[in-house]
Amino acid sequence: MISIPTSRAVSRGESAEQVGGANADAILARAASLRGLFADRAAGHDRDAGFPFDDIADFIASGLMALPSRGEAGGLGGSLATAQAVIGSLAQGDASTALVIVNHYMVHATIAARAGWPEALAARLEEENVRLPGLINAALAEPDLGSASYGGLPETVATATPDGWRITGRKAYVTGIPALAWLLVRARTDEPTPRVGLFLVPARADGVIVHRNWDHVGMRATHSHEVEFRDVAVPAGDVTDLVESDARHPVLGGMMRWNTGLLGALYDGIVRAALDWTADFLRGRVPSNLGQPLATLPSVQDAVGRVVLALDENRMLLDLYAGDVAAGRAEAADRGAAVIKARVIDGAADLTLHLLSLAGNAGLSARNPLERCHRDALCGRIHAPHGELVRRKAGQRVLAS
Repeated sequence: MISIPTSRAVSRGESAEQVGGANADAILARAASLRGLFADRAAGHDRDAGFPFDDIADFIASGLMALPSRGEAGGLGGSLATAQAVIGSLAQGDASTALVIVNHYMVHATIAARAGWPEALAARLEEENVRLPGLINAALAEPDLGSASYGGLPETVATATPDGWRITGRKAYVTGIPALAWLLVRARTDEPTPRVGLFLVPARADGVIVHRNWDHVGMRATHSHEVEFRDVAVPAGDVTDLVESDARHPVLGGMMRWNTGLLGALYDGIVRAALDWTADFLRGRVPSNLGQPLATLPSVQDAVGRVVLALDENRMLLDLYAGDVAAGRAEAADRGAAVIKARVIDGAADLTLHLLSLAGNAGLSARNPLERCHRDALCGRIHAPHGELVRRKAGQRVLAS
């Protein structure tokens, strides 16, 4: 692991309008600039399965790490809708880099909201995100337990000490671990009646061991390795609120709200990148027996239209969801989250496969980004909650009434 340099830190008290004139349009212009840089490097990162340190350095230098942090703390005070637009743009450049940023944003959104966070800890992390940025991710899933969305106590255990806690356990799919500064580790206490919380661990602390076993078909540059914690010390103040084992932790609830919206934007962005390349290919491909571009064929226009309409639907769903989250409409947001998982995130693989069928051999060539888009889109279906769980809960809601 290496340190990621930053060329700029936002001064306390600067608002979204004051940071270089960074209103929403300017924020999106920054993201668009990064998208081009990310796109130029994406094939190399994917081919070598190398971590995108260069992308992350450029992202930090852009000032966009502070997007979810509150304006009064010097952040940009960005909403979920703005964050979705940023992530969607970055994902069109390199989905792996965008996924690392998704996780950072979802944690800092809960820090800004403060629910479940001790004020001193939240304020410290918020100030760091603005002044001396360091990436953070939540370590939730476990090799045996699977995703926290299925319930159950984590097997990672926090043992009380005179100075705080000691963490022991193993977490799966810790995206971005080579560049992370912090890990937010879900663990249960070893008390007679266990409580569950999130424990803040420096990514390079003694006893943190990275098992480099990420070797997937897609999202290859995310380095979503397993991480082991061997008796890792955590100060008493570096813990979120502890809740009863059967209670929903408020930090987890907030993270999952943003996670759904941002993952939806990411996988929508993957499909948009795939469509852009395919459309250019179809406009330029003139078979000798046809004498005109493939794009002029009604059957091809119909096939492309299927993807265009799906992306229009994605945008409506994501906009509606962000509005429900911002307004605190919990029931509507829960239903929207299920639809986004089923239609936008899980559906991305079907749409990129459809585009591959139009491009033929050219689409499968590693010289072109379409096949990488499809492989990255396949990973949408492994994000929690699993599609089967989403469908089952929807069916239970209807059948129990």
